[in-house]
Amino acid sequence: MSLKYDSVVGNDLNPSVVKLLDAVFIHKGQIEYEHPEPCTRNDFFVSLQKIENGEFSVQDCVNKFCASFGNDGKTYLYGREIEDYKLIAERMLTAPTLEQRRGFFRQFVEICKTGVSINALQYLQRIQSLERLERLERLERLERLERLDCKSLFDIDYSEFDIVYFDIPYKGTNKYDFEFDYERFYDLFSSLKIPAFLSEYDAPFECVAEFKKVQLMSANVGSTKSTTKEKLFFNGSRERYKELMGANYDQKAEQICLL
Repeated sequence: MSLKYDSVVGNDLNPSVVKLLDAVFIHKGQIEYEHPEPCTRNDFFVSLQKIENGEFSVQDCVNKFCASFGNDGKTYLYGREIEDYKLIAERMLTAPTLEQRRGFFRQFVEICKTGVSINALQYLQRIQSLERLERLERLERLERLERLDCKSLFDIDYSEFDIVYFDIPYKGTNKYDFEFDYERFYDLFSSLKIPAFLSEYDAPFECVAEFKKVQLMSANVGSTKSTTKEKLFFNGSRERYKELMGANYDQKAEQICLL
């Protein structure tokens, strides 16, 4: 947070994103950063089901986004043929004690030598089952006490001194697991009397900047890197944008956008 503004309001259609951001920026202490539990394939898909049913914890949100390939929230991070190796490697780095880490290192060496799967997760659960249950109970108590008041972006009361930035689902992509009403959003964006900005590949508004973005994990088969052009749109005229930016106005970015 830059602390430039008195308050910052974020909004997202995906409730799991809202809960995760709340745990990171507001009600901290709900996520285990130092010694995180490994997320197995079963853990991952159980968390997805709980999120879909609307009854989920912060840990389910962590599993969805941190244990998914390319953070897509849909595909488990590890392939079936390597997941045992990867889970043991995780524990080599994150187990709470040095003794446990050495134990997982020995298991990792053994599985690499023999190719025989060792169920490290069961071993870990026997050691830490009580600690894990206690942690989950603490998280559940926190979640009952601390609930976000979530609103749709269409129901927010925008004030005259606000500056709004929208990062909506990019139109024409298939990586989102919910529907978004683009026409309704376009009506809202154009009707706002305050400065509003929008990130998109294309939109029926004034483009004020364009950025090249390298995607390390492309959706195309056989490709691991691609370059896309993301644009920043403004809900007013170009003259109003120049006036708003003042000395910070970037003429070069404008020229690129007009090409």
